[in-house]
Amino acid sequence: MTEIGRIEIMHFPIETTVMLVLYFMIGLYAIFSGILYYHWKTYGTDAKVSGLTLLLYFGVTIPLILVMITIALIIT
Repeated sequence: MTEIGRIEIMHFPIETTVMLVLYFMIGLYAIFSGILYYHWKTYGTDAKVSGLTLLLYFGVTIPLILVMITIALIIT
């Protein structure tokens, strides 16, 4: 029988953890962006406003994703 105090928790190196979190965040971003794009294209009433909204969304978030990738690569 194993004592609770003797159970060892798996330890991941910080580099592995950072890269896993990065991949998870990029996956969530892709899913959210796909859903947002679908809804704006499907339910948007004004094509010009929908296009501007999507342009601003991707124009702001893609540089943030690139900064996140850069920081993750610096850490690893």
